[in-house]
Amino acid sequence: MANNLQCLSAFLVSLLVASSTAMAFDNYKEFRRDRWDFELGTNFFYSEANYENFGDGSTNLTSGNHYQLLDMDFSTRYMPAKNWSVFASGTMSSAQSKNSVATRTNTSFTDFIGGLDFIMYDGWAQLVPEFGLLVPFQEVNGTGDDALNSEGIFEFWGRITAQKDFGTVRMYGWLGYDYRGDGRSSLLPWGAGLQLKANALRFGAELIGSQSLSDDKDTNTKYIRNAYLQNVNAGSYKFYSVNPSLIDTLFYATWVIDSKWSLQVNGGATVAGENAAAGFHAGGFIRYSFDMTEGYTEESYTPTTYTPSATGRSGMYDRSDTQISTPNTHKFKEATDDGVDQKQFKPRPTKKKKKKSDANLQQQLDKTEFEVELKRGGH
Repeated sequence: MANNLQCLSAFLVSLLVASSTAMAFDNYKEFRRDRWDFELGTNFFYSEANYENFGDGSTNLTSGNHYQLLDMDFSTRYMPAKNWSVFASGTMSSAQSKNSVATRTNTSFTDFIGGLDFIMYDGWAQLVPEFGLLVPFQEVNGTGDDALNSEGIFEFWGRITAQKDFGTVRMYGWLGYDYRGDGRSSLLPWGAGLQLKANALRFGAELIGSQSLSDDKDTNTKYIRNAYLQNVNAGSYKFYSVNPSLIDTLFYATWVIDSKWSLQVNGGATVAGENAAAGFHAGGFIRYSFDMTEGYTEESYTPTTYTPSATGRSGMYDRSDTQISTPNTHKFKEATDDGVDQKQFKPRPTKKKKKKSDANLQQQLDKTEFEVELKRGGH
């Protein structure tokens, strides 16, 4: 990796499987090279009614029945480059249904999600495709006696998000296709959102939907499926319903504490639907973002080209020692532990000239002065 080691689908599950509205990632996609996000999210959903047909409003469950679901999401997203990322998420869900006969519960790890997204176009707006796969840890076969806490089927989806950052305002929307296994109806997930930025705070609102595109294998025997849901889910259409469609809302506030930590609270309520549960949801997440480039600096490299000078020598040698040396070169020490006797390479000693003593010098000066005096006396 050349360098050392915020944000995707807030309703990844709810959009694509018409189920939990747990915050797995953000719907407005942000990319930053070598950033790794780790997120712990939770969402609570409560329902006392269903949508039978579009435009007819909601119908209360019989005898004061209710259904509730608590999701815990463990998510991560890594961006190895500035224009694409990979993500994964695991969910643990706890469901409770209560009717006039019994209260049923079910807590388990329900599914694993993996996928990738990337910037396909970056011009007047950004276009970001996303592909993902959901692998269930349990299945729904219509014979169990526990409350349902997931759809329990394989799913593969693709969608494309168009987004634009105007500075203090962000606008975004998405459209996709969700293939669901086990003969369930395929879905068309869609949504639109608006986000306002105010210093370290982000305020947003989203309108989210999913529409059945094909018929469920049990479309003609829908009453059998509904009887099962009446037994285990208190009649709620939260999971395992035939040809579900739903319109939901989300309102959120995010506090970007610093470059590493962010915290969000969110909530919303369903608006309309068909063969789907009506209710409200509330949740949030805490996210840690790890910048894998911290502590590393990127050094630029300029290749040296051969440019002969007038003397015929390459220009790469016309540099001073201070330009090509490093502190390590000034500390160079030759290795002498190669087994060869190093004494023969030592320079021969030279004889030092003896310095004349001060006494001899003074004696010569006296002698010279005496001879000068004699010559003067002779004349």
